Amino acid sequence: MAGVDNWRTCLNDQPFCKQLRENNAKDSRQKRCSTSKGLTAVQGGDLYVWDSFASHLVFYNLKNLLPECADRERNQAQILLCSNAPRFDVEFLTFNPSGSLVALWGQSGITVLELPKRWGRYAELEGGKPSITCKSVSIASHFFASHKGAGLQQVLWHPGSESDTHLTFLMSNGILSVYNVQFPDIPTQVIHLDSHGADLSQTTSCISVATALGERTMGFDFGPSIQLSRRASLSQSSLYSQTDSITVWPAYIVKGNGDMLVAYTDLHSGSPVKLPPQGPLLMHPPAEDNYGVDACAVCCLGEAPTVLVIATCEGKLHHCIVLPSSSPEYQGDNDWSTSAGSTGQFEGAPDVSLYVYESVELELTLTMADGDLEEELTCPIRLLKDAVNSDWYHCCHAAGIHTVILPWLSNLQTFCFDDGADLQDLPEQQECIVEHLICTKPLPSSPPSPVLGVGVVREADLGTSLLALTSDIDFVSLPLSFRVRILTELKQQQQQDLGDLEISRTRLHESAQELAIRYDDCQEAHDSILRRIESVMRRLQARNPVLSEAERGMKKDLETMEEQLDNYRKSLHQLRTKHEYQTRQMKKSQGASASHTLKNSQVSQIRTVLQQDGEDLTSMLHRINQLKLDAGV
Repeated sequence: MAGVDNWRTCLNDQPFCKQLRENNAKDSRQKRCSTSKGLTAVQGGDLYVWDSFASHLVFYNLKNLLPECADRERNQAQILLCSNAPRFDVEFLTFNPSGSLVALWGQSGITVLELPKRWGRYAELEGGKPSITCKSVSIASHFFASHKGAGLQQVLWHPGSESDTHLTFLMSNGILSVYNVQFPDIPTQVIHLDSHGADLSQTTSCISVATALGERTMGFDFGPSIQLSRRASLSQSSLYSQTDSITVWPAYIVKGNGDMLVAYTDLHSGSPVKLPPQGPLLMHPPAEDNYGVDACAVCCLGEAPTVLVIATCEGKLHHCIVLPSSSPEYQGDNDWSTSAGSTGQFEGAPDVSLYVYESVELELTLTMADGDLEEELTCPIRLLKDAVNSDWYHCCHAAGIHTVILPWLSNLQTFCFDDGADLQDLPEQQECIVEHLICTKPLPSSPPSPVLGVGVVREADLGTSLLALTSDIDFVSLPLSFRVRILTELKQQQQQDLGDLEISRTRLHESAQELAIRYDDCQEAHDSILRRIESVMRRLQARNPVLSEAERGMKKDLETMEEQLDNYRKSLHQLRTKHEYQTRQMKKSQGASASHTLKNSQVSQIRTVLQQDGEDLTSMLHRINQLKLDAGV
């Protein structure tokens, strides 16, 4: 166990890792994107890393990090140079099943590199040379030159290749091609999934329209092989019909709008059969959005029945079981007539439909900030099958890595292989197990930090671990051995925690009731105390010898009114004096002349004015006296 921990902790300190980080820092052309890559590959205990800056492949034996290997004469990485280096940006490494060839591919091309032999004391490549020039060949260079508007979506080695040299790749314009590495410019088979795939003059415009409509092909994966029966017609020289069968491998293709297609590939005949692709396949139960309109990847698991995993950019995973179609409109429509170059008819390829067993939504971020509540993280997801466990697969994306386990898959296959089983023996409904192993984007607002490579280390001395390369060119290793014992312990611990939480919830409920009663009592006492305080404050304020602000303001108003009353008294005195004077003058001039006598209307008006002024003065005096009484002045 100490040796296992040693190689995990010491890997990033190796010289080749430091050199990779330095090259990454020097490469000004590298741009951070939001999509993950596959620049690493693991074969047992051997690590392969593509150096984008130097355009070569780095090989390192992880066993060199074990304590018992510390005394080796050599503990350095080996550089694998390409005789014909790729002229495009390499984004993925894909090894063939035998591990003798590796496909270096990106959006604009494919280069296949032949690995050198291993020999010597420590079974190193070419006996341990520090730098080795390897034979490399460009695949379908003329094809990519004539399809510049289309992008390479996915590359897989064909599972039916007896020589292990057949490569299959899917283009975004709906062309599925099979090439033999031994004949890199001659396609073994070409399948056009869309009607516009064969029209080279309209490739760019058709791809733009297909992308806008969500009809762009995004990825594919091979399912288990099936047998087709070839029926030859009766010849004039033969009285019996000849019947033979061929083996074909279905390729399940997913489009951006969620549609699934099935194309059949054949490598055994000199002139491969040309079966029309099936699709879009029916999905049950149906959904209005076709289970998402942003599908990005598909992965095929299991043998019988086949299970397809469809991933969307929103982080949703749909686990679909492939079963023969039961819809009437799809029955009897399987007339597998071949095109030019093939003779006869084929039968045996079933019409299939997809039955969605469950849907899972991945948590792409650990948490959300307050300002990111309305922001939704979307990113393409790559699906990687586990090399040993057929019911495991890994999800690699810009926010980290998820591992998904399907415990119901093995039970379903056991039921299907048991001839004596009936419907009562069907496994119970089980949910998948999802583990968020690595998170590189804890918040939606965090900068993009996509995973650059994922591989599974499986070796007796090294153990079983998930090895990932982050965007900072740091390797992160997580153990995968003992994903049942750990889960059992976690389940027991969680059950114990649930029991403790249930007890705590009961106690909290009882405490909450007691606190509610005490709160009501405290609230009533609080209100009573407030009323008493208000009454005391009013009484104290009434007996306070010092005038309040309001009282001082009223006093100032009264003083102002007193001054105005003095002015009114003076004015009233003047009016009375004038009245007396005018009265005397009137008496003196009563007999002088009638013209000097006031008219009755004038006398009435003067009397009215004087009477109104007198009433105003009386009312004002009454008000002043009342204010003095109220203020105690």
